Amino acid sequence: MGVFDSGLGGLSVLKALERRLPMENYIYFGDTARAPYGDRSSEEIRRFNLEIGGWLLDQQCKMLLIACNTSTVLGMETLKASTDKPVFGMMEAILADALPGEGPMGFIATQGTVESGAYQRAFAAAAPEMAFFPQACPDFVPLVEQGRLDDPAVDEAVAAYLTPLRDKGIRTLILGCTHYPILAPAIAAFLGAAVRLADPADAMARIVADYMASTGIGNDGDGDDGGDGGDGGGSGTARGSRAFYCSGDRESFRAKGSAILGRPLGEIGRQVFP
Repeated sequence: MGVFDSGLGGLSVLKALERRLPMENYIYFGDTARAPYGDRSSEEIRRFNLEIGGWLLDQQCKMLLIACNTSTVLGMETLKASTDKPVFGMMEAILADALPGEGPMGFIATQGTVESGAYQRAFAAAAPEMAFFPQACPDFVPLVEQGRLDDPAVDEAVAAYLTPLRDKGIRTLILGCTHYPILAPAIAAFLGAAVRLADPADAMARIVADYMASTGIGNDGDGDDGGDGGDGGGSGTARGSRAFYCSGDRESFRAKGSAILGRPLGEIGRQVFP
């Protein structure tokens, strides 16, 4: 299975996938050289999706998971139209995790995701009676990508972005970017225990697992569905293979990614697009 994101954030989704589907073989790609995606144009995002998705399919991935909300709302349909392989994005998972939920509901994401209006329209259709307050948080992704998780700048950014939502009395906050769960401790401390943080990673893993069960394409341990390296086992083991690639600095990706997953990542490959 190919999983990709603008950088490190999608590792939060991979972590949930590994818990639910440990025998699958995974190739993860983080486009760290071109991150963040939040201020990119829709044309750029569509091109990035096609480049990364095409490369992952060339590695014999049986399905693709866009572990990036910006790429989901701005480029998923373009990628789906280019292949007959299954392609999953984050919107379905966010809706599944957040609804039904207690409102008013806050939604934080990148500038590109918020400005697309995609989630505003989706929630208006799914829960028209619920107050829904979107908020762009453009500094969050750079803080995660730079590894500044314990930096005072995190608390300053959290207060600046989330004070308006707290003042509106939100009871649920949707983490609409896969980088944001990495900042969940600071977010939760600021909002307090009365506000539920909706992290779609587990919902995404459940959706993928259900699809595999219904279609019979799950890996039974024979190691035949892509992923030719990494730190996982091989044929017949209880754990599939894992391979990690990025477009930027490999040592930085290894150190920060290992901290997010809670284990060494091993060798990191590098894939650069024109």
